[in-house]
Amino acid sequence: MDSPGGARWRAQLRGWRGGLFALLGLYALGATVFLLAGGGQPAMTSLVAMEAEVEGGDAAANASQVSSVDSASAEGAVPDGDGSDAVATAASELPPDCNDIDPVEHDVDPGLTGVHALGFVTLEEQPAAFAGYEGCPLIVNFFASWCVPCVTEMPDFERFWNDHGTQVAVLGLAANDRLEDAIATVADRGVTYPTGLDEGELFIDFGGLGMPTTVFVSPEGQILETHSGLLTLEDITTRAEEHFGL
Repeated sequence: MDSPGGARWRAQLRGWRGGLFALLGLYALGATVFLLAGGGQPAMTSLVAMEAEVEGGDAAANASQVSSVDSASAEGAVPDGDGSDAVATAASELPPDCNDIDPVEHDVDPGLTGVHALGFVTLEEQPAAFAGYEGCPLIVNFFASWCVPCVTEMPDFERFWNDHGTQVAVLGLAANDRLEDAIATVADRGVTYPTGLDEGELFIDFGGLGMPTTVFVSPEGQILETHSGLLTLEDITTRAEEHFGL
């Protein structure tokens, strides 16, 4: 059986415990009211802001990477310069158009080798030079108005020149002939390729033995073949293929 003092102590303890529980309840109630009133919003807002900043940073980084890739792609797609240097280089590597050659526009150059160091006179009595044919294959046909085989083969040289004039130049030289007779023969045979007059030295220089004589000259000015006698269109074409690779 408890003593009167023990009973009072237990009663006080129960009172303190009840007061403590009441105090804790009030604290919890106040915290709830504080949260409901928006007291915790700044913290939540800060958290949302931090998440937004992280997402924004990722988006900015992704955008920067995309921009860098696009810039690199654009730089790779646009060539340096306007391409004119490449075009000029390619054009310089192309063979010359032999139809564009005008030997009258060139002077005799003794410093060149072979045939290219020589000169002649056109049927219009203008000085001309073989230097103009440098870089272009050349067929020189020596003819005379009094030479029947010469006059016979001239239309075949005309046909060859019409077919291959861009690749191979053709030049007719009247040898041991009068100027007016040579001009008349060229007109009568319908010759339109360049023609000139040889006063005798060129025929010897080219190794001619009889009329007609046809000489095949390399783009470097070296004599590849000297043929004395009539040639047909087939003969001319076959020799051009052999010497010039048509």
